[in-house]
Amino acid sequence: MNKTKFTHRTVFRFRRYCRRAYAVFNSLKREVTIGRLATYIADRQLHKSVALCAVALSLPLCEEAMAQSGDETGAVTLPEVRVVLSTDTLAGNPYPAAVLTANDFQNTSVRSVGELLALLPGLDLRSRGANDVQGDLSVNGGTFDQMVVLLNGINITDAQTGHHNLDMPIDISMVERVELLTPSQLMARGIVSFCGAVNIVVSDAYCDRLLAEVSGGSHGTAKASVLGTKTLGAWATTVAASYNRSDGYMRNTDYRHGSLFLQATRHSQQSDWRLQMGGQVKNFGSQAFYSTSYPDQYEATRTFTASASNVSRWGRVRLESDLYTRLHSDRFELFRQDYAEPPEWYSGHNRHLSDVSGLRSRMLYQMGNSALSAGAELRHEGIVSNVLGESLSEPWHLFGNEYPKSASRLAASAFAGYHFAQNGWQAAANVLAMHSSVFGFNWGFSADAAYKFSRTTRLRAALARTYRMPSFTDLYYQSVNQVANPDLNGEKAWSGELELRYSGHKASASAMVFYRSGTDIIDWVRNPDEEVWYSMNHTAVDAFGADFAANYTPRGFVHALGCGYSYCGIAQDAGEMISGSVLDYLRHKALAYIVFAPTKKLRLKIDATYRYRQGHYVADDGKVCDYGGVMLLNAKLEYCIKTVTLFAEGHNLANSSYRDHGGVPQPGIMFFAGARVGLGNK
Repeated sequence: MNKTKFTHRTVFRFRRYCRRAYAVFNSLKREVTIGRLATYIADRQLHKSVALCAVALSLPLCEEAMAQSGDETGAVTLPEVRVVLSTDTLAGNPYPAAVLTANDFQNTSVRSVGELLALLPGLDLRSRGANDVQGDLSVNGGTFDQMVVLLNGINITDAQTGHHNLDMPIDISMVERVELLTPSQLMARGIVSFCGAVNIVVSDAYCDRLLAEVSGGSHGTAKASVLGTKTLGAWATTVAASYNRSDGYMRNTDYRHGSLFLQATRHSQQSDWRLQMGGQVKNFGSQAFYSTSYPDQYEATRTFTASASNVSRWGRVRLESDLYTRLHSDRFELFRQDYAEPPEWYSGHNRHLSDVSGLRSRMLYQMGNSALSAGAELRHEGIVSNVLGESLSEPWHLFGNEYPKSASRLAASAFAGYHFAQNGWQAAANVLAMHSSVFGFNWGFSADAAYKFSRTTRLRAALARTYRMPSFTDLYYQSVNQVANPDLNGEKAWSGELELRYSGHKASASAMVFYRSGTDIIDWVRNPDEEVWYSMNHTAVDAFGADFAANYTPRGFVHALGCGYSYCGIAQDAGEMISGSVLDYLRHKALAYIVFAPTKKLRLKIDATYRYRQGHYVADDGKVCDYGGVMLLNAKLEYCIKTVTLFAEGHNLANSSYRDHGGVPQPGIMFFAGARVGLGNK
């Protein structure tokens, strides 16, 4: 790299590109010119960066420009490349607490979006079925209802119940990266999360390609997915579809689900657009998912989501706007139709139609080393149901079904923030005020401070005040063994974290400690000698813990390796009561993986996870049992033949017996095999 000084600017010229996601972004705040760089390489690498960017390239390609030899003879000077940040960290959007890119999670044997998210530090996935049939996400000792889920930055968190947060119209083959965001990092975006959030980002690369995968294996499991991207003028379009099915690993655990997703993005110096729309259909046997007393349960869900996002720039002013909606349908059968004979008292299946829609806008004004931000959001959440909500004077009739109950709430929020960065220091403060038509006024606050010791090492501290409104299930659900409380209060918490992060060329590491003090925490509890669960507010629940993660990529025979550990403790005495979620948490989580590359075409991936879950469950014989610990071992073998990758993988190779939820044993050893084809630019 040659460095040339001028009287008014410093220009960095790269003559060889190292093909790392951070290569250009290490030189932010400087003008960069790049020589000997092909368009397809820029598209592939720059769109994989944590700071997602668009590159306006007009490079006259030739054989000399495509080469990357060390010989400078015949060097060609190419036109300058202008880099435009879509997510401008200088304008007050802090870096995520953790990021997993496609390269990272390809080092493991994960098969679903939920399993991918479980790789994030401190994140807990409590599965009820394989391959994202249903799973509850939480982080750092929180509950599944306290978790916020974002799709390309859009808040699609389900208002009925957190059980449906993984009902998303995407497949793991579509995911470019996932981000873990702390409450303070979300506050800068005008979003409140009690304990944290995950953001799932779909690739928007400017390229023409086709990716397809088919696989099958144990228990009649089969999967097919296809993804195509096409550049149409200034627009990058993506169309993806997937289908999954299984006969189930035990009685009444079969499933069928498919999804379709469409995305169009446009990047320029003046504005960015992202349009997305998708739908998912999911049917699955839910053996003892919610009650061991009535095991032959069944559920069918339908999900539709759509949004339009724009980022416009006028000099120092930047305006972000999102318009979004999410519709969700849920039919729950306590006695699976044509499978189990219902008793006389059973009045019929539970049916729910819920919607979440909103408009969010934020303006940022850049002032040298600082930035001011202000914005507002209007968010509506509603449901019609035969179980949840208040009784209607006239029932709704839709698709031949009757919905005699409904509930809705409208929340308006306003937020503002200030961000400052200079000489390695960064500081930010954000405040948010919200008024709900049901729960009245609430507020959030965050403060961040960070110092960058060098280009590789950064220390960050944060404090946040957050809240969560009860879900419709918390407020209204009534069944033979569940009694909800419509007078529940919202949850509130103060949380803080201290993080140290290192990011080098081949190695990275991070360590974080956190503490959260929560009041009015909502949980479903019951007495050991009863079958009825009640929703109630605990007086206080405090969570504390630490996360550590490290990765190293030598790129030799040992291609990559990494490890991580998370610890969480909760200070709360439930007495003789059995907790349904709050006091059943992941105390220890350890993860390690290694990737061997004997040849350029062959990869062997081995990963192991140890989880120790605190809490109790009631076994089939009525005894109260501890969850305890479990070791899970997975392996995956891949062989590449030009554009085709053949793979075989084994899950839970130790055939460990364990439960994430009391009534649902998890599958034992499973084997899968398949092929993946990639055509066009990557």
